[in-house]
Amino acid sequence: MDEVQNRPLGRYRVLELPGAESALCGRSFADLGADVIKIEPPEGDPGRRLPPFDRRGGSLYWTAYAAGKRSVVIDLDTGAGKAALLGLVRVADVLLEALPAGAPDRLGLGHNALRHENPALVVTSFSPFGRGGPYGERLGSDLVQFAMSGYLNMTGPADGPPLKVSAPYQTWFHGSMHAFAATLLALRRRRRSGQGAHIDLSLRDTGIWMLTHTYQFWDLLGVNLKRQGASRDMGGVLRLPTIWAARDGYVIWLFQTGHIGGTRLRQLVAWMDEHGMAPPFLHAIDWENFDLLGAGAERRDELVAAFAAFFASRTREELFAWALPRGVMLAPMQTLRDVAADPQLAARGAWRSLEAGEADPPARLPGPPVHMSGARWERRGPAPSLGEQSAAVLDGLLGLGAVEATHLHTAAPGRE
Repeated sequence: MDEVQNRPLGRYRVLELPGAESALCGRSFADLGADVIKIEPPEGDPGRRLPPFDRRGGSLYWTAYAAGKRSVVIDLDTGAGKAALLGLVRVADVLLEALPAGAPDRLGLGHNALRHENPALVVTSFSPFGRGGPYGERLGSDLVQFAMSGYLNMTGPADGPPLKVSAPYQTWFHGSMHAFAATLLALRRRRRSGQGAHIDLSLRDTGIWMLTHTYQFWDLLGVNLKRQGASRDMGGVLRLPTIWAARDGYVIWLFQTGHIGGTRLRQLVAWMDEHGMAPPFLHAIDWENFDLLGAGAERRDELVAAFAAFFASRTREELFAWALPRGVMLAPMQTLRDVAADPQLAARGAWRSLEAGEADPPARLPGPPVHMSGARWERRGPAPSLGEQSAAVLDGLLGLGAVEATHLHTAAPGRE
């Protein structure tokens, strides 16, 4: 174990039960100094089998989000295994669980049973729809949770079907950070009351939080917003796209008229005119008083055609270099290669390299999401191999000898 005196959560012990949904929450506790004990079944945690994989078949998901944790193999379907877990519960501060609906009670590990062992324990439950309600018993997935939150219905072109979120596990990641914040609040309250808490996190609800700009249109206007692709639906108001193709990719540009945007639009038209790409009608528009809604769809299409042609003739760097000193709301849309080479991210130390042997070829992981003065937020070590700390934890915390510890499970090969 490393020195944790300068890590804010070094006083806490966290148990993370089998399941991949809570991985980032547990990783965040570990990065800030908590002793995170990952309980794994004999075949290994499901997170060990999630893509992407390195050339040796190891899960980079596990490598990233199990970093700094200690792995203990316990078969929770056995009496000895359940007894060992309850022993760990008595000396823990937090328990993270993402077991299927009904499984905690079936295993004798429901919230009431855990509180009986440790009234000060904070239990944070991850589930697709929450523990209760008409959907409480249903299974779910990242895609299902996005679909049922309404998020997918707002994603994609106006004339096409909804599109899935490209990167997987996003509801798990957003849910993990919500759970992390809620668990910290529960621990703070515990310092005053001495009592633990049960945090019931619905992964589906994280998608609802990502759409906070949409619901008021239904409540106040009765407008059911639709996906608009590169444009943003504002309840039927006519708008220009916000994503524009450049010569070497895409840029984000917000079309603004009125007192703020009028001067900048005239500057853009003048730049277009220098290259012979400003149609005469652009010079005749009073940009401070121009009303796109009143102008009609035909004028909108003319504007889109003119601006799209000019943006397509310039590189992202040229457009950004022109916009930045003028305060124009335009920025390049970065690819993954661009993000990896971004000088601002490099200056902030945003990347951490995996240690030798953890990935082949080497891969990078995001570093701490925030910088704190006087405290460290960074990973404490590599992801553990299956059951790597079983003997140390069970002997050190419960006084079980090596022979007793081996009787708790029969380790099966897992993807590490």
